[in-house]
Amino acid sequence: MSKELFRVAFNGVTTGEYDLETTKERFQKLFRLAPEKVERLFNGKKYILKGEIEEEAAISFAIRIAEVGCECYIETLSEDAIAFGSSKFVERRQGERRIKFRRGPRQGAKVPDRRILVGRRKSDQSILVETQQAAS
Repeated sequence: MSKELFRVAFNGVTTGEYDLETTKERFQKLFRLAPEKVERLFNGKKYILKGEIEEEAAISFAIRIAEVGCECYIETLSEDAIAFGSSKFVERRQGERRIKFRRGPRQGAKVPDRRILVGRRKSDQSILVETQQAAS
């Protein structure tokens, strides 16, 4: 890689140039977002707004965000992170996945024996073999 790549990160901090509501409105207009998404972005967590861009694009993007009234910072991506693609991967799960629970049949219900049932697939169907008896 001949050129360094950067990403622009944002964590909901304002510059204090405008009040919070005005800053959120200006941020909403800049990115054309719904008000609910803007509220989510200003909760204090780190969000990557642009990833794997060149330095000039990162600086111009950061300047536009600063003009709106928000603070952001530019991070340099290492060559190893770019080569292995870890810069695109962000772990968003907070905990382990839930295991789906399927309850059993209710008490007293008649459950058919599934060993007897034949499936609907062609491979499950029995093959009919016709035999011809020798004419004597």
